[in-house]
Amino acid sequence: MLSQLTELTPRLEAILAVNIADLTTEFRNYDAADLIALIRLDRMASLRSLLDGECDMLFAPGTMRFTGHAEVVVDWSGPPSIRLAMMFRHLGVGLYYRLTLQANDAGVEIDLIRFDPPETSSLGRSAQLERALRASRVGRRFDQPSSFRQEM
Repeated sequence: MLSQLTELTPRLEAILAVNIADLTTEFRNYDAADLIALIRLDRMASLRSLLDGECDMLFAPGTMRFTGHAEVVVDWSGPPSIRLAMMFRHLGVGLYYRLTLQANDAGVEIDLIRFDPPETSSLGRSAQLERALRASRVGRRFDQPSSFRQEM
């Protein structure tokens, strides 16, 4: 769980960010005003349909999902920011995270992560998350490495 992973969290977030970069690009292809309108008008079913459709194009169906909660920050001091609650489940990894989309940037924050069977080492947890994310990608073989390199 996240409370046990405070030192490891930045590494896991980096692995996640690299592996969902294509997904964030797809989400950002939608007009920000349309996403903001869906969130503000509480049209979560429509938003879920859009986002889950993108998830299923890049990841095995059901492995990456929008959880139905979204927030938007729009004020006069800067560009809008859209925060989406997301989840990922595959190969014994259960992950809940927040994806924040901004004009020129995107970020992830892990809220909860579980490993089944429980993994105790930091390198083991990192490797298991990387393996699960890579294996869930549509059109990518399980043994192909991503561009993420772990520090030893």
